[in-house]
Amino acid sequence: MGETLRRVYHGRLTSLAAAPRDLTDAAQNEEVLALASSHLEERCIELRGPEPPSALELEAERLVQSRRRLQAAPGPAHLTVVWAMYGETGRMARRSEHEHGEDFVRAKVAQLDWLFDGLDPDKTWSILACDDGCPDNPSSAEAMRAVIAEESYPRDGHRSVNVIELAEVLGRKETFHPVLDGLESPDDSRKGGSIIAAMASAVKGGSRLDALERGGCHVVAYTDADLSANVAQLGLLVSPILERRARACLGQRYGVPGAVLVKPDGPMSEPESTGTKPDKIIILFRHFVRAMLIPGLSHVIDTQAGFKAFDAQTLEAVLPKTNSYNESFDVELLIHTATRFGAHSVGVEPMVFVEDFAATNFPSVDPGERHLTMIRQIVEVYDQYIAADAPVHGQAARLLAVLRQLDLDGYVRIIDRLKELDDGDSTLFERRWAVEEIVNAVSSRAGFGRS
Repeated sequence: MGETLRRVYHGRLTSLAAAPRDLTDAAQNEEVLALASSHLEERCIELRGPEPPSALELEAERLVQSRRRLQAAPGPAHLTVVWAMYGETGRMARRSEHEHGEDFVRAKVAQLDWLFDGLDPDKTWSILACDDGCPDNPSSAEAMRAVIAEESYPRDGHRSVNVIELAEVLGRKETFHPVLDGLESPDDSRKGGSIIAAMASAVKGGSRLDALERGGCHVVAYTDADLSANVAQLGLLVSPILERRARACLGQRYGVPGAVLVKPDGPMSEPESTGTKPDKIIILFRHFVRAMLIPGLSHVIDTQAGFKAFDAQTLEAVLPKTNSYNESFDVELLIHTATRFGAHSVGVEPMVFVEDFAATNFPSVDPGERHLTMIRQIVEVYDQYIAADAPVHGQAARLLAVLRQLDLDGYVRIIDRLKELDDGDSTLFERRWAVEEIVNAVSSRAGFGRS
């Protein structure tokens, strides 16, 4: 019977591996979990052959690592998973109901169930999503409440699933959390407000108190609403925190050994995963700026990945210091964590990430205003949290002066010229451009090179 199971399962994998990784395909999402379970039970000896591993197999292997590491980590522990929602009603639906439907609430519950299956009962999980002022009808919050009711998910304790709305949080008479005092309405939030509200609510929640009373640890992780990052990988981020090796741990989609980026034409690792991205230079220039102005986070290549975990007690210390509600809010959290507890307190782990541009709220890969805004946000973070205690000098100070005057035309000139001179080498995130050359790129399209 065992040999028959191997052959039948191998046939299923082959048929699915031939197709691109499709997050709207419920069969694929279930297959990843089934394949990971088969790996755990050592029933997959025939899955590898002369062909490169499929996206499904790579994802499944990472899930196996995740569960084994979480199983070995000390308990008790409770994991709260949070995410923000804006315009997610369609993606929350099944594919039969919407062309971009990923059924992500049910899928994430299944992934967390798989991760915690068979672990000690003192390791538990819950979900808390926050609607960021979703304009859909029904809204993301209303759609998620319908799923919760249909599936009869618990409202409290282990496996509980809940949703809050940022508008309702901000409308309360009492102060929900000091960090939200700068928000007057969800219109002032760019995802960050909802993530912060959800994390603050989780930190105050009963699950956290229960874990601490049992002598354990409460971990709060946030992810994106879609299924690009399988949340069954969270064991990789949670275990270093439970082992007291880190206070925060970040999933990396690219830039570190072992990271896998699944594109429409298949899975890639470095240097191909970054080297073949259409917005490669935009990403590399942003990291260059961040490394120059915020050197304490230079080991974090992928700061924007929506896959991060924090010790809840650490969040209690750093959340009140955060006052950004846009794309830079998580960089602020990292800076406060590293400043308070040391750069070593921020760990990184490679992850498997499936690119999903369908229904995304940030689809552009051409240099534009939103990319320039992210550069300006780095400068703002530097001004607020770095300048007073660790001001930059030399080339970094010259770069800062250029960035303060940078307009959209100048930014586009920099990116375009870097693209023209890119020779496709594999230095990637180690690249450092001479500031004088950047000045030349802003003022003209000639005389530009890489140091």
